[in-house]
Amino acid sequence: MLTNFKNKMRNFLFIIVGKRQVTFSLVIFLIWLATFPAWLRADEIKPVRAPINKNFIYYQTQSSKVLHYTEEGYPLGLIPSIHDLSYLRFRKVVKAAFMPSSYDLRQLNKLTPIRNQGSCGSCWAFATYGSLESFLMPVQPRDFSEEHLIDNHGFDFGPCDGGDLDMATAYLARWAGPVDEQDDPYLHGQIQSVKHVQEVIMIPPRTEANDNDLIKQAVMNYGAVYATMYWDSSCYNPTYKSYYNSGNPVGGHAVAIVGWDDNFDASKFRTAPPGNGAFIVRNSWGASWGEKGYFYVSYYDAYLGREEFNGIIKAEYSGNYLINYQYDPLGWVTSFGYPGSNTPDTAWMANIFQATSNLPLRAVSFYTASTLNNYVIYIYKDPASGQPCSGNLSATKSGIITSPGYFTIVLDNPVTLTPGEYFSVVLKLQTVGYNYPIPAEGAVSGYSSQAVSNPGMSFISSDGNNWTDLASNYGYDVCLKAFAGPGPLYPPINLQVTRIVNNFIFFHENINRISWASNPSNSTRIINHKIYRKGPNETAYSLLASVDASQYSYDDRALKNANSYSYQVTEVDEYWRESDPVTISASTVINDKEFKPKDYRNKIGIKNFSNAN
Repeated sequence: MLTNFKNKMRNFLFIIVGKRQVTFSLVIFLIWLATFPAWLRADEIKPVRAPINKNFIYYQTQSSKVLHYTEEGYPLGLIPSIHDLSYLRFRKVVKAAFMPSSYDLRQLNKLTPIRNQGSCGSCWAFATYGSLESFLMPVQPRDFSEEHLIDNHGFDFGPCDGGDLDMATAYLARWAGPVDEQDDPYLHGQIQSVKHVQEVIMIPPRTEANDNDLIKQAVMNYGAVYATMYWDSSCYNPTYKSYYNSGNPVGGHAVAIVGWDDNFDASKFRTAPPGNGAFIVRNSWGASWGEKGYFYVSYYDAYLGREEFNGIIKAEYSGNYLINYQYDPLGWVTSFGYPGSNTPDTAWMANIFQATSNLPLRAVSFYTASTLNNYVIYIYKDPASGQPCSGNLSATKSGIITSPGYFTIVLDNPVTLTPGEYFSVVLKLQTVGYNYPIPAEGAVSGYSSQAVSNPGMSFISSDGNNWTDLASNYGYDVCLKAFAGPGPLYPPINLQVTRIVNNFIFFHENINRISWASNPSNSTRIINHKIYRKGPNETAYSLLASVDASQYSYDDRALKNANSYSYQVTEVDEYWRESDPVTISASTVINDKEFKPKDYRNKIGIKNFSNAN
């Protein structure tokens, strides 16, 4: 268009000023064109959608040829990611300075019990929660509902038709889950999420057999790592519970890597790989399969962790933020970029939201696709229609993210909001080495057809000046969320248990007196405290009592084995948020003293127990 316009203007100038003056006049005009009227150049660079993963296309068009069950009848269920990750294939291998030769989360109490996906193609859900539950262990043993995830992911697949990390991340990022298993048991409405997932680290695929340090470091730092593989029963050795696939791409499966052994003997595989070494992998076919539910996969396996992102799913207290402003309930479906621009790995994106409460804005989240990402966040209040970089600039923050994934950035200072007020979240993002920096959600037939775009609210730009309405022009929304809340709610402090022994004439009573103090860091009004108890042979805590905010102790009376109990105490504030618990066990005595009351009719022994974890 611009070339045609230049030609027309040259002819026009030729007629007006004569042939001898055309060259000089045209130079002046082009300088003016390049420096002033941006509206004439707005359509010169158009956004381009990122390529789609060829394995995803094959899965969509040739689903009948895809292996959904092993020869033994075990279900699989991995759907290939829609994202083409070939740009990461030749990345530089990262080697850690030191890495132990073996590591096993099973020995560190960092894993929940093995689950069984039954006959359902839900391995991806079990691998997701295998990672998330491991991240919380051992401090917070949890059992999250895979059933709720597979029933409510929102994509075009049935509950047992399969899924992947992208779908799980979208479900968790919009706060649809996780929910507790007891609230929605497996193979059993709206259930409130008990944790919020504000970060998913997407570790790039392994490039070779020795490119393992990123996964190993993640296992050590966080817990089990979501990973994908191809399952071929002929590659499994039941004697040593070992697996090595040299190159047969059948039967997509999702598992969780929980450790490794650099010296695992190559001779223990059905077909010997080129060298020793194996990952310890958690499966979801029940504890009677493999080595009590686990097996060993060779470093040289052609597919384990090498086709798609490997994932660490992290969770935090669900009360940190109460409002999730978003237009992307189905998450990162595709990417857009400006590969023809002077800075093809950099782009701008923005969402305009309307505040629904007076809770201040505290954080922003988005997806990154590169191993090096530079970002700048801008928050504007009262922006003009279609102009997200207008109005009152209220906050900025910049930084670097060194991994692909989904990340939440906490603002340095909260931004006050008024109900009904419009505000914009603007992001300048550079995904170094990847020319499609803009993550977007929209309808893709057979995958995310339920997605609905929001015209006039979601925008993209190559330079931060000329904005394109992504929803109106392309039917997509930017994956850019904003979070509001009253501020963190912290658990109580100084938790103690005191043993009181009453030796009356007619009966003997053991009492555990739990005492605590309210956390002075809390900025909201505390309305009560909750006390939970776990007794001998119990695997979960149950509510023991709820007391007024002015009460800082509680007597657990008439106990037979008083030292076999553990307790948790939480704080509940005016927004009915409940803090994470602080935990203590009544099993360890710090000191022991006895005294007699004045009437000498009973004897009371008092034992103080250790402070909380």
